Amino acid sequence: MQLIFKERILRKGEAMKNKRIWLRIGGLGLLALMVSCVIYIPYEEGPARKQEPYNPPEVGERPHQVKLSFVFDYLSPYGYWIYLSPYGHVWVPRQVSFRWRPYTYGRWVWTDYGWLWVSNYEWGWLTFHYGRWGWHERIGWFWVPGTVWAPAWVIWTWGELYIGWAPIPPDVEWVPGVGFSVWRLEPLPQTWVFVEGRYFTTDYLDRYLLPVERNRTVLNFVVNKRSLAAKGATIYNEGVAPELIQKWTKLEIRKYEIKPTWRPTREVITPSGVTVHMPEIIKDELAKPKEIVDPEKVHEQLSRERIPATRWQELELERRALERSQREEESYLQRKMEEEKNQALDPKVKQEVESRYQIQLEQLKKQHQEEKSELTRRQEEEKKKISGEPVRKKKEKINS
Repeated sequence: MQLIFKERILRKGEAMKNKRIWLRIGGLGLLALMVSCVIYIPYEEGPARKQEPYNPPEVGERPHQVKLSFVFDYLSPYGYWIYLSPYGHVWVPRQVSFRWRPYTYGRWVWTDYGWLWVSNYEWGWLTFHYGRWGWHERIGWFWVPGTVWAPAWVIWTWGELYIGWAPIPPDVEWVPGVGFSVWRLEPLPQTWVFVEGRYFTTDYLDRYLLPVERNRTVLNFVVNKRSLAAKGATIYNEGVAPELIQKWTKLEIRKYEIKPTWRPTREVITPSGVTVHMPEIIKDELAKPKEIVDPEKVHEQLSRERIPATRWQELELERRALERSQREEESYLQRKMEEEKNQALDPKVKQEVESRYQIQLEQLKKQHQEEKSELTRRQEEEKKKISGEPVRKKKEKINS
C-alpha cells in the first residue's frame, strides 16, 4: 500500500509569520516542472445520497457510551469494511464522487472547542470526529476507527488569500493531555483542501473549494500553520482566529454552543447551538465487522457507484474556482508591486522592483496554464467514466 501522507518533524509552534509572499513565489518556476508529478486525488464531496433508515443497536450501559462493535454495525449500511495493513479493519464510504475528500461537504462553525466541522452526512458525527482518514491509490479515502473525540482531525494553513486544512494521517499518535507524538506534521500538497478566505463560513462550502491542481501554487501564498492543541483532556481546534475570518468574510462570527445528544444522527445547527453526538467509545480488541469485503471487490464496486455520484455541474464549479482564484493571485502581485514602487524613492529601486515582480508574474502565469491543462486532462477522464466510455486502468494489487 502506498499512502500519500508524509510526516516531517518540525519545530513546535506557529510557522514564521509575516513572510514576504513574493519571495515564495520565486519558487514557482521549479513547481512548474513538478506539476506533471501531481497525484490524482478526488476533489470534493458530492451531495449526500438518500440512505435506507437504520435502527442502531443498543448503545451501551449508559447513553453517552458506545461499544466499538456499534461503530462497525452503524457504518456498514454506508460503506464497506475491509482489512488493510497496517491499520486493521478500515471503512470505505459508498456513493461519493470521484473527487470526494474528507471535510469538504459541510461547514465550519466556531465553538468553545474551536472550529467544529459540521458534516452533511448521517455518518459524519462519527468519521469526522473520531479516528483518522488515510488514502489508498486503488480504493481512495478510507477511515481508521478511533475512540478520541475532536472538533475535527485536521491541520491548518492560511495567508492573505486562502485558508486550507488537511486530514491528519492515521499514523500520527495523539497523546491525551500532551498532543501529537511528533512536534509537527506536514501533509503532502495533494491532501490540502483550500478555499478563498471570503468563502470560509458559507453554508455551501463545497461549491467554492479549489481543485487539487491548484494546491502547489496556493501553498506559496500561505505562511501560517497550526495543528490541534491539548488543553487538559480536551482537544482544541483553534485554526484561524475568528477575528481574521470576520475581517475576510465581513460577517460576524458567532460562537455556537455544542449541545450533546445521545442519538447517533447528523449534526444540526439551531439558533441555540449545534446538536452533536459525542459519546465515549469503548475499546474492544476482539470486536470486528460482521462483514469484511475483499479490497479488490470494493475497488470494482466503487468504480460503478462513483459514476452516478458525480455530477456534471461539479466540473464547471471546479473550473470557475480555478479561474477566479488565478485572477485574484495575479491582481495580488500587481498590488504588491505598486505598493513597493510607491515606497521606493530612488528611480533605480523602482525599476528593480518592477522587474522583479514582472518575472514573478510570468512564472505565475506559466504555472496557472499548467494547472488548467492538468484540470482539463483529469476532468476529461472523469467525463469518460460518467458517459461510459472505456478508460485505461492501471492494474495493481491491493495489499490487505
